[in-house]
Amino acid sequence: MRHRIVSLIFSLLIVSSVSAQNSEHLEFDKYVANAVDSFELPGLSIAIVKDGELVFDKAYGLKDINKSEKIDTKSVFAIASLSKAFTAAAIGMLVDEGKLNWTDRVSEYIPSFSLSDEYVASQLTIEDLLCHRSGFNTFDGDLLWYGTNYSREEIIERFENYKMSYDFRTRYGYQNIMFLIAGEVVEEVSGMSWEEFMKERFFKPLEMSNSYATFDGFRSETNKALPHTKGGLDEIRSYDNSGGAAAISSNVIDLSHWISMWLNGGVYKEDTILSKATHSKLLSLHTPINPSSFDVSNGTEFKGYALGWFVMNYGSSKVAYHGGGLPGYISKIFILPTEGVGGIILSNGETSLPTALMYSAIDEFTGKESEKDYAQTYLGFSKRYKAYLDKKGDQRSEKRGKGKANIDTEDLVGEYEDIVYGKAIVENRKGKLYLKLLPAEDLFSSEMEHWQQNTYRVKFKDKFLPEGFITFEVDANAEVQGFKIDLPNPDFHFHNLHFKKN
Repeated sequence: MRHRIVSLIFSLLIVSSVSAQNSEHLEFDKYVANAVDSFELPGLSIAIVKDGELVFDKAYGLKDINKSEKIDTKSVFAIASLSKAFTAAAIGMLVDEGKLNWTDRVSEYIPSFSLSDEYVASQLTIEDLLCHRSGFNTFDGDLLWYGTNYSREEIIERFENYKMSYDFRTRYGYQNIMFLIAGEVVEEVSGMSWEEFMKERFFKPLEMSNSYATFDGFRSETNKALPHTKGGLDEIRSYDNSGGAAAISSNVIDLSHWISMWLNGGVYKEDTILSKATHSKLLSLHTPINPSSFDVSNGTEFKGYALGWFVMNYGSSKVAYHGGGLPGYISKIFILPTEGVGGIILSNGETSLPTALMYSAIDEFTGKESEKDYAQTYLGFSKRYKAYLDKKGDQRSEKRGKGKANIDTEDLVGEYEDIVYGKAIVENRKGKLYLKLLPAEDLFSSEMEHWQQNTYRVKFKDKFLPEGFITFEVDANAEVQGFKIDLPNPDFHFHNLHFKKN
């Protein structure tokens, strides 16, 4: 009984302490709450660390818009690309232990590793994997892991046929596949699976007790925020094959420990997680990126990618940060090492609000004088982008010629294959054509509605993606040769796929 009373008093003290911390930032609290409402978000959770202490933590909204259960600061979200800093840090640990070097060739650890350019494959280093300068465009190859039944080994093998977009080490191109490969290097060098390495070397020493490196682990968590796409509840999908690029889930309390380690030079409490040299290297700019006009308006003069982190200046402060996104989840993490301030924002909807709140939180918790309303600015960006997409859709409809197809539908039926992605099937189901992309059949299947000439409209089962258009090609003998997919979206490059009829 005495133990229960002591525990209750301790719990009340913690609640009182957290409430006191948050009460010092009441206006910021109201600002976030109003922003969540303005963006019509299901839910959002935020935590801020300053000088080694948790100074603000709050959750807003619901785990599931169809139920009344509220999100709290221990609710778990998929954090997507925030996983990259963990993978880069894992490589850094192995460097600290003398088990590999930054300049080692990838082929030393994965002998079968190959790319469409043999020279690049022979020269690509461990460091190259982590800083987005491999010679591929942003998101090239992501359809190989997104919703597919491919293992990581199969993804790497299929990516060998993907054409490079520009010269090696000449410019920035955000690359999930390279981080997936880095995760495989961690496995080869450590003798542990990437998932087990995350658990044993990071989650346990950093006291991240509700963090997972598999989606099965995420699903088993009872306190989780469910994903929402296009305003509606979605299911938790599995992206375990993305591994070192995007497979971690966590909450803002656990991630505040991760932030504390970074703000303390690689040390958590008394435990050195990363050496000073490795900590510094991971946060040093490797690949420059031109600041946008918006960046310039904020006083940002330099921007680029380090190793698992973006870096930039915001006024006189250096900021290391990263965003993460999967269907139904958007996240943001940031640290200002000199100021000793860092934060994490997790949401279970499709939103740019976490980025807006990063800037607002930096202003609030560093005492920076600013009258900018970043939430409203980003809400304006979102509304203009939606209006742009709606206009493009209207223009496409206006240009529709409604011409009859000059290929008999039975000639379209059959098996097709893209050399990188894999096979597709066009079927005739009771007089209606139906398309399936076999590697991700559960997501990429749709009835085909005739649009015009030899083009058909599809709406895949995946709620995250807009409608698309399939255009068939014929030769001089009117024989079907293949098809291409026009499905404009910022994340997945369907336009690079070219299915040839078998």
